[in-house]
Amino acid sequence: MENLYEIIGNLLAAFAVGLLAYLVPKARAWIQANTDAATQENIRRLVQSFARAAEQLYHDQDPSGEKRQQFVQEQLRAMGVVVTEAVINMIEGAVWEINTENRKALVKTREIVSGGAE
Repeated sequence: MENLYEIIGNLLAAFAVGLLAYLVPKARAWIQANTDAATQENIRRLVQSFARAAEQLYHDQDPSGEKRQQFVQEQLRAMGVVVTEAVINMIEGAVWEINTENRKALVKTREIVSGGAE
């Protein structure tokens, strides 16, 4: 009789683990899909701030950008943000914006320098 209870207990435990393994990814996807716009905007602002900080801190030391990417992800995790593919894409977008701003500033500086030399 004890073996029967043990078998039933093991089956119930296996069923519970399987159910959790099935439900957790579904719940996570639902939560991510239903995150409100304010939360997404806050994450975007954090990403931009940390990307700018990384650029300031590691610009000369990290030509490949790996340290900067790691810095941004670590800072986001420290703030409780789960770094998903969407967040990584936000980081890439912030980097693109920073690079575009830097190029525009460089062009403007060249125009000022060349305009003053004439």
